[in-house]
This record gives sequence, C-alpha cells and structure tokens, in this order.
Amino acid sequence: MQQLVARSADTPVTVQGLLHVSGGIARLCAAVLESYPVQCGQPSVELVGLDPAAVEGVTTAGGVTWKERAVLVLERVGAGRFAVVDVEARAAVKVVLGLYSGVADSTWTLTDEEARELVAALAGLTRVSGTAAAGGLGYHGFSIIGPDGTLVAFEGTVTSVDSDPPYYLDDPGRTIERFLLETARTHVKPQEFAEVGRALDRP
Repeated sequence: MQQLVARSADTPVTVQGLLHVSGGIARLCAAVLESYPVQCGQPSVELVGLDPAAVEGVTTAGGVTWKERAVLVLERVGAGRFAVVDVEARAAVKVVLGLYSGVADSTWTLTDEEARELVAALAGLTRVSGTAAAGGLGYHGFSIIGPDGTLVAFEGTVTSVDSDPPYYLDDPGRTIERFLLETARTHVKPQEFAEVGRALDRP
C-alpha cells in the first residue's frame, strides 16, 4: 500500500486491501483497525467511481460498508486518489489498448487460454537494460493488468511498471503486441484494429 500511495504512474494496477466505505467516501486501506464496525488503517487511498453494490461479500453495519482482502484494479487520478477500473479481478488478466488521450481506451479480459499463451510468450523473452519507449498521440502500447502487477508492451519492449526499479523484456519482433492485437479483434472498432496494425508494421 505504501507503493500505491506514492505511485505516480497512470497505468492501471491490481491491488488488495480493506475496502472501507463510510459517509459516502470509499477507501482502500492497508490494515483493519480493531473495532466494530471496522476502521480504516493507514496508509490508505481514496477510491473514485466505486459502486459498492458491484463488490460481492461486503458487510454493512453502523453506516459502514467493508470487505477485507478486496481485489481492485485501480488507475491513478491524483495524489492519493484512484479510479476503480474493475473489482474482484484476482485471477483475470485485463488488457487496455492505449490509443486515445482524454477518451476512455478499450479494455477487455483475456480468456484462460489466451492468458496461458501470453504467460508462455512472456517467459520466452529476455530481460534487458534500458528505458521504456515514450508514446505520443495515437497508438502508445498495450497495458497488461494481472494479479502480479502491470506490464506495458510498446515498440518491441515489455516494461514492468510496478517494479522498483522497473525491468524490461526485449521483444524485437513485437510478438506480445501482435498477440494482444489479435485478442482485441472482437473488442475494438475495425478502424482502431487497422490503425494499431499499421503502427506495428512500421519499421
């Protein structure tokens, strides 16, 4: 949770903690304080856009709603504030296509088979030193959001954005990006699919 509080990256990340909603304010907390209803132990972050009804297994008492070990996919929107992208995503592997600025990007969940193929493909890549490629307008990579953190595949490099320091995987054939584009075929518009395909084919 300390790393989440200090996080400056805007890519989504999967985290677990105490979900605590009181007075209309939702927080994800590092610890449960001994009381009833439970209190939010620090450090914590404020959650934006959470519908508590979408979270299974919550408890409500004394005007407080909570769930221990809640799993959320969060995206940073400001210092100590995170938008809730998804809930209960422990086993799921989600992909976000980075294509727009100021407009919500397409997001989808890999099937179990696709997730296994992705893990195998990632295992075949080699760690290298360097820096992540910076995206601009238009296509700027795929974010892979899983239970172990977030990876970004862009311009032949897969970056682990949650590691400190981050690590990099060399993918000169852009196999991960091409694989993820194929999984996107039924989740994005034809013109978006074509635009990313052209970007991947450019030298």
